[in-house]
Amino acid sequence: MAFNAREMIAPPSPALREVVNHYWLCLNNSSPAYVAVPDGSIDIAFRVDRTSISSWVHGTTTARVDIPLDQQCHYFGIRFKPGQSRHFIQASAYELTNTYEVTQGLLKFSLERFTEAVLMGNIVQYFNRVLEAHVAQLSPSLQPIDQSIRLIEAAHGAVPIREAAEVFGQSHRQFERVFLETVGVPAKTFAKIVRFQHTARLITSSSKFSLSYIAAELNYFDQSHMSHDFKRLAGISPNQFLQAHKAPLQDPFPKQALQKLSLAEIAS
Repeated sequence: MAFNAREMIAPPSPALREVVNHYWLCLNNSSPAYVAVPDGSIDIAFRVDRTSISSWVHGTTTARVDIPLDQQCHYFGIRFKPGQSRHFIQASAYELTNTYEVTQGLLKFSLERFTEAVLMGNIVQYFNRVLEAHVAQLSPSLQPIDQSIRLIEAAHGAVPIREAAEVFGQSHRQFERVFLETVGVPAKTFAKIVRFQHTARLITSSSKFSLSYIAAELNYFDQSHMSHDFKRLAGISPNQFLQAHKAPLQDPFPKQALQKLSLAEIAS
């Protein structure tokens, strides 16, 4: 979730929807920073300028982070679903929490011919093809930890952690260890992040929902409790968040922009 980046979102191919949340693209960036708030996900981000391409793996965060951006560059990213980066990245999610690393030596798949894909303007198709081939080779199956993650997400974070641990089927200590390595944060923290994300969606989706109603709906003790958790994760209060989102924050890009990201365009 971003407050000020001009970002366009595209879904992955059907074969990747269990592991990839979406692709995102920011063309000709004009923002000094990307304001990221916790979402439990790990991203691979690419920066394209007139002469080069660089890339990083960004771990999940536990608080708001202002990520510096270079202006007049293109940014492209892959956002994995919580816990699913393990199929694509060498490091555990916990090793990347609240930090980022260059992709060199971290990826389990090859970026061969990536520069060519950028120059040819088929970057989304390229990653669909590359990641589909990688997933087909791995044939990942649903694990108990995935079921625990899905339970927390389905309940919008308002679920006792002991229930998620019971779904996992092993000791609570083992559950917490695997969850931390797979998602990057403890299960209790992840539940708070999921509930915060759903709160943010409800706040901005319709003015008919009062903050007190949302707090009760999501099983917060009261509105003050919700506001405290929200500000700790977002860096601003729910009211400030609502004000920031009243005006459109993301300029729409033509759909073809996602299909054509070219160094030649930047240089022109």
